[in-house]
Amino acid sequence: MKPSNKAIVFFDGDCGLCSVSVRFLIKRDCHQHLYFAPLQGITAQAILPPQYRESLRTMVYQRVSANGQPMLLIRSEAVLLALIDTRSSWRHLAQIARLLPLSSRDWVYSRIADKRKIFFKAAACKLASQSEHARILP
Repeated sequence: MKPSNKAIVFFDGDCGLCSVSVRFLIKRDCHQHLYFAPLQGITAQAILPPQYRESLRTMVYQRVSANGQPMLLIRSEAVLLALIDTRSSWRHLAQIARLLPLSSRDWVYSRIADKRKIFFKAAACKLASQSEHARILP
């Protein structure tokens, strides 16, 4: 399967909170549906438009629709739909959160993004296992 046909979560590879988030999603994605790629990597360069790659404050989720077409989601919508797509019990909380207005969800997302490097140090949040590394695209 080509990277353009995969469900891929793009994240800031230098962000500790992003690394924690990726590990959280990997552990809950029992069906191994999601792949992950840093916004600074070659997969992101091949798939994402420049405005998404340059904004390291924004998580981007490439979700594949029922007809096989990829669509790009950003900020809170990216996080919540990726969580829903893990099919874990956390999907229920994400579905409830999606009932909130997008502007409110993205406001909270932006406040967290503003403070992420203060509270989460990148060096402290490396991906641990080989099975996790196998789901990380370059």
